[in-house]
Amino acid sequence: MTRRGRANRIAVAWALCATGLLALASGAQEATLADPPLAAPPEVAELHGEAPGDPVPADQAPTGDRAAAAVPAPAEPNWSSLLEDVWQAERSHLDERVRETRRASFELGAWNLDPAARVLIAGEVDGSDLDRAQAAVELAPHLPAAHMRLAKAIWLSGDSPMAAVRSLVSAVQAIAGHLEASFWFGGSALYFLAFALVMGGLLAIGLVGIAALPHASHDLGHFFSSHMPGFGCAAALASLLLLPLALGEGLLGLALAFAGIAVIYGKRAHRVALFLAVVGIGLGAYPVIRAAGAALAALPEDPVARAAFSVGQGLATPVDRARLEAAVESDPMAMRGLAVLARRAGNLGEADKLYQELLAAGANDVGALNNAANVRLELGHMESALEFYGRAAELGQSPVVLFNLAQAYGRAFQVEDLNRTIAEAQRVGGDLVARLTALQGTDTEGFVVDYPLTHDLFWSRAMRPGAGETVASEFRARFAPGALGRDWTLFAGVALVVILGGSLFGSRIHPARWCPRCGGRMCPRCNSSRGEMCSGCHRLFHQPEKTDRVLRLERVNALRNRERRMDRLSTLVSVVVPGAAGLLAEKPLRTWLGALFFTLAAAALIWREGIVPDPFVAGSAATLVFVGLAAIATLLYGLVVATSLASRRRA
Repeated sequence: MTRRGRANRIAVAWALCATGLLALASGAQEATLADPPLAAPPEVAELHGEAPGDPVPADQAPTGDRAAAAVPAPAEPNWSSLLEDVWQAERSHLDERVRETRRASFELGAWNLDPAARVLIAGEVDGSDLDRAQAAVELAPHLPAAHMRLAKAIWLSGDSPMAAVRSLVSAVQAIAGHLEASFWFGGSALYFLAFALVMGGLLAIGLVGIAALPHASHDLGHFFSSHMPGFGCAAALASLLLLPLALGEGLLGLALAFAGIAVIYGKRAHRVALFLAVVGIGLGAYPVIRAAGAALAALPEDPVARAAFSVGQGLATPVDRARLEAAVESDPMAMRGLAVLARRAGNLGEADKLYQELLAAGANDVGALNNAANVRLELGHMESALEFYGRAAELGQSPVVLFNLAQAYGRAFQVEDLNRTIAEAQRVGGDLVARLTALQGTDTEGFVVDYPLTHDLFWSRAMRPGAGETVASEFRARFAPGALGRDWTLFAGVALVVILGGSLFGSRIHPARWCPRCGGRMCPRCNSSRGEMCSGCHRLFHQPEKTDRVLRLERVNALRNRERRMDRLSTLVSVVVPGAAGLLAEKPLRTWLGALFFTLAAAALIWREGIVPDPFVAGSAATLVFVGLAAIATLLYGLVVATSLASRRRA
C-alpha cells in the first residue's frame, strides 16, 4: 500500500472518529440545555409570591370552596403599634402627618419607613402627586423608588427640570443606604460581572483559537503523514477539540482545548491575554457568581435576617416575630429584633432585659449601646444611660449618640454639659442634628433617636461561607456541566497545565503561519520557510534583480489590491465581531477587553430590570442604573475598537 493510500485511510478513520465525538457532544449539550433556565432560588421565589413546593397530584387538588379555603390569606402587616398609631392618627394636613410619623420613625429606629412611602406612592393618601412623592421621600429617604417617583412628579409639573435631574441622581445615591436595594442592585451587578467575565473570556479564547485552527490542522497532519488530505487533518483536530464536549465538560472544556491551541500558536502577548481570560473565567464562574447569589438570596435564605429586616422597616408580621422568638437563644440578631419590637410596643422592661442580654453577649457596637441607653433613659436610670452613651461615643463620633447624650444632660439639668455636647454634635453632623432639632420642636422633654439595624450585620451574614452556591451551580451548569464546573481546584489545575504546557510546547516547535504579504502558508516542514515572508515574497521585495520587471510590477499591484481588500474586510469584521478588532490589530489584550465590555453591555441590557423581580425598592431606577451601566460598557467597547483600528492602520 502506498503512503498516500495509508494517509487516506487514516483520514477516513479520523473523520469517523470526529463524527462519533460530535454525536456524543451534541447529546451531552442537549441534556444540558434541557435543564431549566437560571432562576432565583426557591426562597427568592417565595419572597416574590411564588411559593415553592412539591406539585400536588391532580386527583388531590382542592376544588371549589375547598380550593378557596386552602389558599392562605396574606399576612397583614403590623407596623409595631406605636408607629402604626402615629401614622393612622387623624391629621388636618399631610405635612403634619408626615412630620409626626417621621419623628416616631426616628425615635423607634425605623429611619427608612418603606411601608408608609409605598402607601403614598400608590396614591392611597389625599394630596397631589408631587406632595405625595415629596412625603414619600421624607419618610423613606433611602428608597430609590420614592426618589424616582418624585423625579417624575417634578418633571410632569414642569416647574424645575434640574430638580427632577437631581432627584434622579438622588435615586442612584440612595441605593447604598437601603439594605434591600443594595442587596438587589449589588447582586444584579455582580451577576452581570460574572456573566461578562465568563462569556467574554470564552469569546476571546474562541477567537484566538479559531485564528490558529488552520495552522494547527496543517501541522497535525505532519504527525501522521505529509500526504494526508486536508479533510483528514481537520477531522483529527476536530476529534481532539470535541473530546471535552463528549466527556460532558461543556463549553468550558471546549474553551480550554481552544486555549491550548491558541497558546501553542500564539506569541507572548497572546499567552498573557489568554491567561487573563482564563483567570477571568475562573473568577466569574466561582467567587463572583457566588457573591451575586449570596446578595440576591441574602434575606430569603436567612429567615432571621429577613424577619429582622422587616422589623427595621416597620413592617413586622406575626410570622416574623415567631421566627425571632424561635432563634432568640442562639442568634444575636433575633435578640436585636425582639428588643426593637418591645421598644415600639412600649414594653420598656422587656426591651431593657433584651438589650442587657445582648450587651452581655458581647454586642459592643454603637447601635446596641445607643439603643440600650435610650431605654435606660426612658426608664429613669440616668447614670447607666450616661454610661452607655459614653461607651457608644468612644466607639465613634456619631451625631446621633451626641444628640441623645445632650437630651440626657437636658433631662438631668446639666446645662453646661448639654451645650458642650450639642455643639460637638453639630460639628460632627450639623445637617442631621438640625433635622432632629426641628422634629423635636417645642417639646421640652425632647426625644431620643434609636439606631436602626446596621447594614454590616446583614452583609456579614449574607456573605457567610457557602452562601450563594445554589445560584452559582445553576449558572455554571449552562456552560460547565461536568467536573470542571463542580470543582474550582480541578479547573484551576487543568487551566494551569494547558497554559504552561502549551507555552512550553509552542516554544519548542516551529509552527506554520501566514505570510504577511501574500497570505500564503509558511511551513518549515513543507517549504523550509522560517523568515518573515515566504520565499516568493522575499525574492519579490528583497531580491528584485532575480525577477522580471514586468512580472514584478504585476505581482506588486496584485498584492496591493489584496491588501486594500483585506483592509476593508478586516475593518468590517472588527466592527461586526466583538473582540475581533484587537485580534486583527495584533493586540490580543484588547481582544479580551473588547469581548469583556461587549458582554457586560449585553448583560446589562438583557437584564435591565434585574436578575430577579424587583422587591418594590427600585422602581424605574433599575432601568436607569442598568442602562447607564450598559452605556458605559458600550463606550469602553467602542474605545477598544477605535484604538485597535488605529493601531492596525499605523502598523
